[in-house]
This record gives sequence, C-alpha cells and structure tokens, in this order.
Amino acid sequence: MIALRMDEIVKAVGGRMLEPCESFGVAGLSTDTRTLKPGEMFVALAGENFDGHDFVAESFRKGARVALVSNPAASGARLSAPHHGPLIVVNDTRTALGRLAAYYRKLLPAKVIAVTGSNGKTTTKEMIDHVLGTHLPGRGAVHSFNNDIGVPLTLLSAEPADRYLVVEIGSSAPGEVAHLADMVSPDIGVVTSIGHAHLEGFGSIDGVACEKLSLLDHVSPGGLGLVNLDDLQRVKHGPLPGDLRIITYGTDSQADIRVTGVQPGLDGVSFWINDCNEVRLPVPGVHNARNAAAAFGVARRMQLEPGQIVEALGAVRLPNMRLNVRRFGGLTLIEDCYNANPTSMAAAIEVLQTVERGRRVLVAGEMRELGTHSHALHEQIGILAGRSGIEFVVSVGHKAKPIIAGARSVNPAVTTCVWETTGQACAELPPMLAPGDTVLIKGSRAMGLERLSQQIMATVRS
Repeated sequence: MIALRMDEIVKAVGGRMLEPCESFGVAGLSTDTRTLKPGEMFVALAGENFDGHDFVAESFRKGARVALVSNPAASGARLSAPHHGPLIVVNDTRTALGRLAAYYRKLLPAKVIAVTGSNGKTTTKEMIDHVLGTHLPGRGAVHSFNNDIGVPLTLLSAEPADRYLVVEIGSSAPGEVAHLADMVSPDIGVVTSIGHAHLEGFGSIDGVACEKLSLLDHVSPGGLGLVNLDDLQRVKHGPLPGDLRIITYGTDSQADIRVTGVQPGLDGVSFWINDCNEVRLPVPGVHNARNAAAAFGVARRMQLEPGQIVEALGAVRLPNMRLNVRRFGGLTLIEDCYNANPTSMAAAIEVLQTVERGRRVLVAGEMRELGTHSHALHEQIGILAGRSGIEFVVSVGHKAKPIIAGARSVNPAVTTCVWETTGQACAELPPMLAPGDTVLIKGSRAMGLERLSQQIMATVRS
C-alpha cells in the first residue's frame, strides 16, 4: 500500500479524529486483528456474526497505529473495552472504506482491470493475473473479493511498483456494478458473460445485461472494454459507450478475438485465437476458452506478445471448487461446488458430456436467487441433462426437484435420485457409485456440496 498521511485519510473518509495524535501515516490496513501487522490502520467493520468494534482494543495491543470506527450516535456501534489509541470516527466504516479506496485509486500508477459478469469472473480474473504476472509486477483480487468490502480491500492492496491490478466486481441487485465501477474507475473493463443469474434481483436476463454492461460506463477515458459477443447478441441492451474502444471476443464469427477449432476434453481444451494462435488450456470447458480469450485481449492491451500469452495460458490453474478434476479408486470426480446458475450449470454439463467411457453422474444442487423463474430454469437444466445422454441424474434440495422431471421428460430411461438435503446425499450416494463412473457435483454455494465430494473421497478410499 502507498503510504498515506493521517490528514489525507481523515479527509478522504469524511471523518474526524476523536483524539489528537501525531501527523503520522500508515502504509497498510486490516479488517481482521488476526492478520493485522504493526503500524497498520484497523478498520472496524460490523458483520452478521461479528462487530469489529469489539476488537479495537486488541488491534492496538497488536500494534495498530490508528483505528477507523463508526460514530456510535449514527450506527449504534460501541467500543467494548478501553482502546488506548487514536481513532478516526465516521458515520459508517463500510462506506468510509469505499471512500478511502476511491481516493487511493487516483494515486495508483498501475493499470486497473475490472472484471464482471454472470459467470467466469473469478476464473477470468485469475487467468488475467496469471498471464500478466508472468512478465509484469502486479496482483489480482484474492479469492472472490468482489463486493463493497472486497473491492476496496483489493484497491488498497496495490503497491507503488505494481504495473497492473485486477479487480473482480460482483452484483446481485441493480446498481451494485455501477457503484463499485465508479470507485474502481478501470482502465480496462471486461464483461465475461450475461446469463440467468440473480434473477430475483434483476427480474430478467435483459436486466442482468443492463447491470453487467454498466461497468463500461465507468471505464476511464481512453480505456478499453472487452465484451463476450456470444452472450451480448442474445440479450437486449442499450448502446455501448460511444467514446470507448470496445473489443468483442467469443466463438461468434464476428468477434474481434475469435475462438475457433475448439477441441474439448476433461483434462483441458485446445483452440485457436483468430486462426493464428493455438492455445492448449489445461482446464476443461469451452466456456474457459472464452475466458482465456478475454485474458488474451487484456494482455495484448498491456503490450505482451501473443507467444508470451499463449505460453502463460498453457500453465493456468482453476480456482478451488471450479471444475477441479480428481481421480481416485477408479472414479473421476469433477468438483464444481463454488456456485451455480443456469448458464454455469449448462457449461458444466457440457464438460461432463465430453466423457466417452463409463457412467456419467450429474449431482445437481439447487440454483438459488432465481425468483419466479426458478422452477422453469431447473426443469430446463434437467431437459439439457436428459438430451445430453447423461445416465444418472441426482437432484439435491427442494428447489432442484424439477431437474428430475425435466430429465425424465426427454429420457425416461435415465436413472434418477432425489434428496432434500446435502446430508442425505452424503449418506446415500457414495455406495451407489462404481469404478468407471464420472461424477459432476455442482450447486449454489449455500448447498455446501463440497461436503458430498469429501464424503465420496472418504468412502471410496476407505
């Protein structure tokens, strides 16, 4: 973090010093006393299960230089113990963190790349970070830091020597992308996909398109926007910013960065970019070829040569719980438990469909936040699974039941099971599996389906 003077911080967050202190500065901050380093600023955030104000005293014992706290009169926050250190008081620490990040963004010499979309945000962010990081100093958001806490923390993590910073922007309600994108003011904006996600908040896929594409309205003058043309052509949307250079990518023949000659497999996918750059991506899925095309476009903008980019893409790895392939005891397990919506579920089924030997097993958990579209979209996934020839389809969770009806409607011979909870699936599915099976496990994060993966591995290996 670039060192900030105390008066800079107070002005940026719109706060006041509760107690006089020296005019020193800080070169780091933390929202967690377990990771706080001496000399950093502690930001007291309140969550559903904790309140950072309870740890202000501890932060000073661990060497915090100053603490950012909420005004008790405005927020109801309170300090649970004598703090023995200087405080900056604001009406709301969460809002203040965003204001500080917006101020800090203006100081950054690094090129800032923002990634949003219904699917593929984290994977594309990781690909961009990996490719750029092979040749340039910089960093990307850790984990899925993509909300109004994670985005500011990503911005504030940038160091003076960084040449690039990759920020991930998520959204589940209208206006969230615009709010975060305004804070980030990216030099490059990437829209990875527009799909049936968070329909409970957006109402329709056109509402999703409006939300995701709003990122482009906040790209800095002279910047670049990269958009997945495959999805863009399927939705209604307003005009894209006329003063922004837009580059499209995808499998569509009209894309500026074209993905062609795709050869999918469980251990990776090979393809060509614009018929002249062959990429061998060691992760499965045609959708990941599109994600790699976005990374290619960003890296070219950052002046990397095509050969450098292709070589780096050949060594990428997927984030945890995203199409991670494990083989043990004669089984192949595809663990994709991080989250799910209809678009990502369809992409995962496409990967399972590439398996040519043995029984293919789809374990489909609930897809949450689909609102009134939930029943129909779950049923469509079942129809897709049935048409794909998958031999065994399992639903987990009450809302996932229509998947079974959909699969049976097009393939009455398909084997099916219905379980209400992940616990029931853990108890009953492992004994039903046999050597040669390939099992895909996918569902929304709230289903906790990684527990089923762990149970299958424990049962087969015991």
